[in-house]
Amino acid sequence: MLVCRSVLLRVSVCRVRTPPRPTCVRMATAAVQTDEEFLATNQSAFMVGATGETGKHILEELTNRKIFQTVTLIGRREVKYDGEKYQSIVQKVVDFDNLDSHAEVFKDHDVGFICLGARAGSAGVTSNLPALRKVDHDYVVKSAELAKLGGCRHLVLLSAMKASKDASHPYSKIKGEVEEEAKALGFDRLSIFQPAVIMVDRKDETRVGEWFLKKALAPVAFFFPTALTVPIATLARAMVNTVLTPKDKDVEVLDNKAIHRMGGKK
Repeated sequence: MLVCRSVLLRVSVCRVRTPPRPTCVRMATAAVQTDEEFLATNQSAFMVGATGETGKHILEELTNRKIFQTVTLIGRREVKYDGEKYQSIVQKVVDFDNLDSHAEVFKDHDVGFICLGARAGSAGVTSNLPALRKVDHDYVVKSAELAKLGGCRHLVLLSAMKASKDASHPYSKIKGEVEEEAKALGFDRLSIFQPAVIMVDRKDETRVGEWFLKKALAPVAFFFPTALTVPIATLARAMVNTVLTPKDKDVEVLDNKAIHRMGGKK
């Protein structure tokens, strides 16, 4: 009997010390806006890099979901879009080598998407560093500067995995420098996306290196989907979804796993 009472006493003590179950988990998810709720806020957006693979998928996501009153595409040339869903699209042609003279096209947008740049696996991406820096750094940073001056509050920036201003690889170093300069601009909210290898289905695949890399990574993508790859549709959906997600901090950096989580939301 003494042993039983001792055991019961110990059980009772453990129960008393058990901490209360948390009740605040739902509060964060409850504030996520639906597409319809966000549309009602009457916001506009711009995008630089709409003709690239990621930009094309972001544009499809935006035009299908219709969360902005208008979406301004800023690029070198106009692109023909057929279909009623593209009625909210406005196109502005600019000279990226003289962006200061086109400052007005960056004015009065609430949200900006910048997905301009070369792919890390592109042929010659490191063989012509001045050209790489011009596009991936100069054009991107100047676009961000003009967007901030024009009143943009939330910038969604496509970067790359392992981006760092201290990186030894030129591509990663340039991406890291862009991130630091974008942070210094002081946007109300800056969302930086650092995807791993972006998996794209190209019907007219002509890049042997990319084809080989995609085939080699296919098993990894199947068994470990968030480790080294991300489908381009998931990346585009994540970049749009982040706009509907409540701000946690002024600067948020989403790595590959975070992109998969954000891109899995509908």
